[in-house]
Amino acid sequence: MRLSAESDRVHGAGGEVIAISVDDEVRQAGMFARWPTPNVLYVSDPGGETYLQGLDLFDPEERGGIGKPAMIVLAPDGSEAYRYNGRDFADRTTDAEVFEALEGLGLGAIEPPPGGPVGEVPDDLARFFKPDDLPVYFRGNRFGAAAIGGRLDDKAARAVAREHRVMAEESLAAWERLTG
Repeated sequence: MRLSAESDRVHGAGGEVIAISVDDEVRQAGMFARWPTPNVLYVSDPGGETYLQGLDLFDPEERGGIGKPAMIVLAPDGSEAYRYNGRDFADRTTDAEVFEALEGLGLGAIEPPPGGPVGEVPDDLARFFKPDDLPVYFRGNRFGAAAIGGRLDDKAARAVAREHRVMAEESLAAWERLTG
């Protein structure tokens, strides 16, 4: 979501955002209908067999197998210019690192692709996270991380709590840009 709030910058640097998950096309269509993620292509990879396993981004132990949170910037020759592997479902990289890698490739701007998933949106979206809940979720994450970080004596653990707080703040700011 955060990169979709910066789609002009992504496409201006010659990049595209592709979101790969184990979710089927129906669930992806439901998420896309709920979240303002223009110009993001959703790719369904059930079981992680097509993309996620080969990229070492599949966790077979969690909920019957899910994609690990990650960010990869690929160069035109297919090599990795940047890779971030999240430690758990809530771990995300910073936007600054992604843009440094993408803009460092020196590519020309591209026309934004239409994005979205392929699939019909189900009438009953009760299982999907509601967009209005997103600010509450990330505010809770931000305050929880700040509280935990304030209790820790270990510098490395405090740094992890700070990373999580910053991720929540960046996600809230992206939400405001997309919906504001």
